[in-house]
Amino acid sequence: MIANNLSRMMAVLLIGILAAPVTALASPPIPQENAPPISEIHKSFLSTLVRRTLRDKVLKDQTYEPSYVPSGLNSLKAEVVVRLRQSGRLLGAGAGGPIPIAGASRNAALGAIIPLIEAGEISLRDVNEMLVEIEVVGPPRLIDIEGDWTEPRAVDPHIEPGVHGFVFRSGDLQQRFCPTEVFTSDMVVAEALTHIAQQIKPIQTQVHQVKLMCFRTTHWYEPRSGVDIVSLHRGLIVLEPEYVTRNNLSKAIDRLAEYMIYRQKPSGLFSYQYEPAADRYTPEENFVRQAGSISALAYHARVSQHRASKTAARLGIEEMKKGLVKIPALDNAAFIATPDRRNKLGVTALLCMSMAYYPDRGAYAAEREKMVNAMLWLQRTSGMFITAFPPAEEINAQDYFPGEALLAMAMHYEHEPSAKVMDAFDRAIGFYRLHFRNNPSPAFVPWQSQAYAYMAGKTGRKDYVDYVFELTDYLAAMQLTPSNCKWPEMWGGIASYQEGRAGVSTAAYLEGFADALTLARRVGDVKRAKRYEEVVRLATRFVLQLQMREEEAYFVRSHQDAVGGIRTSPSLNLLRIDHCQHALIGLMKAREALYSTE
Repeated sequence: MIANNLSRMMAVLLIGILAAPVTALASPPIPQENAPPISEIHKSFLSTLVRRTLRDKVLKDQTYEPSYVPSGLNSLKAEVVVRLRQSGRLLGAGAGGPIPIAGASRNAALGAIIPLIEAGEISLRDVNEMLVEIEVVGPPRLIDIEGDWTEPRAVDPHIEPGVHGFVFRSGDLQQRFCPTEVFTSDMVVAEALTHIAQQIKPIQTQVHQVKLMCFRTTHWYEPRSGVDIVSLHRGLIVLEPEYVTRNNLSKAIDRLAEYMIYRQKPSGLFSYQYEPAADRYTPEENFVRQAGSISALAYHARVSQHRASKTAARLGIEEMKKGLVKIPALDNAAFIATPDRRNKLGVTALLCMSMAYYPDRGAYAAEREKMVNAMLWLQRTSGMFITAFPPAEEINAQDYFPGEALLAMAMHYEHEPSAKVMDAFDRAIGFYRLHFRNNPSPAFVPWQSQAYAYMAGKTGRKDYVDYVFELTDYLAAMQLTPSNCKWPEMWGGIASYQEGRAGVSTAAYLEGFADALTLARRVGDVKRAKRYEEVVRLATRFVLQLQMREEEAYFVRSHQDAVGGIRTSPSLNLLRIDHCQHALIGLMKAREALYSTE
């Protein structure tokens, strides 16, 4: 899949659609890169200038000459890229400059429209209705890397995905790629650089002879003639911390549930991943994530009482429970056998959770009891869980499946309290607390903390409470905030695997954070509750930032398949169903934790 994405991107970029593919060497780079400062009123002026240039060229075959340019723009010299889009499809692009910005914008517009006119593919009506995108390029900065810049993550400290573009210079030639062309191609920077290096090698003997530079841009678009412009940063409308309100949360939650229901197939399972740049779905199957997605809609149905979510949850449960298989050696025990014969513990756990969340409390009581007994059968005396049912019987995925099983048992305990479930928790905490301390992992935290927070609330056990706080404190320390991150759109994200970078895993972490906040309040830990409330509020802002909005889907051909979904990261627009699952549950739990007293 990566190779196909790279090929698609390079097919667009390397033929020069983006910008002038090869130009004379510009002036030497300056040490600091900045996005050109352009006011909203000046953006509107430049959009009008570009649209008038397009009209005059199509209607009169002449170049528009503006009679007035605002004084604030006369002194600004820059390179400008203009792209023309229709229903998300890129029709053409051109570049102009570096000269005074009005002239650069006009030249870029001509570069974009002339090939369309020559091909007879454009009309005046098209010019009025098409989306005009403008990107103004700031000065570049040399990236000084010892060794090969194509090595994995070599450029990570220097290039912020979706914010920085990059320039390749060799001798008297240069090639520029704007940041928008990476995030609208469902690509990550490292993959793009690696492939570009392969393109350079036939020209250059050594890749290290090619200088790599980065730059920032100012980016906006006018949807059609006469409509207000939309300014974007990293392709996003940046949400302020104040955006986190009960009303905005409720709208995002319901829109996300609707999106997930749209992605449900007649069988009850879900389309796995939508790739906006390619306008296609990936056929991959993952039964753990399918079961998790069902659990999210069941939870939404329980909280919201929405009939559509209840129907969707029941359809998914009924489909997956067809795989229920009895364990011969046990009475009243069964697990979900999957077509791949891997029979992961997570599938049984998450489907059991779906049944526990389902609004009709007694609808699946018998099936839940069988699955709980089967999961208990996988727990060893030490407290460890085997993570797959026969014939697999694996012990990997200890960071995920045991926590999912414990949370499913906790949810079942709400319906049917039992000593056997309490015994399982008592044995598990000894093993998994030590496992975490010896092998701390962010992925381990949300499932275990949710499970033990739930049981701590039921039992008041101090060791359970302390375990939840230990896990939560570890993960909360990785949160990006105004004090450690200069990008407002990243605030609230959990940089769990790479410094300064956060993505959709924050949605899963939010589930645990919200439960930890509720627990801190319940046990009277005022200081910790105050701190956790800020962690939850910021993480909620970040997860809301990941939800694709109509204005941010300007490059997407099928808005129905994208708007409302949850991105992989702020600059990677892949829309996976389990990402939506975690966000839906996390946002619902956050709403309850933040606004339950209103």
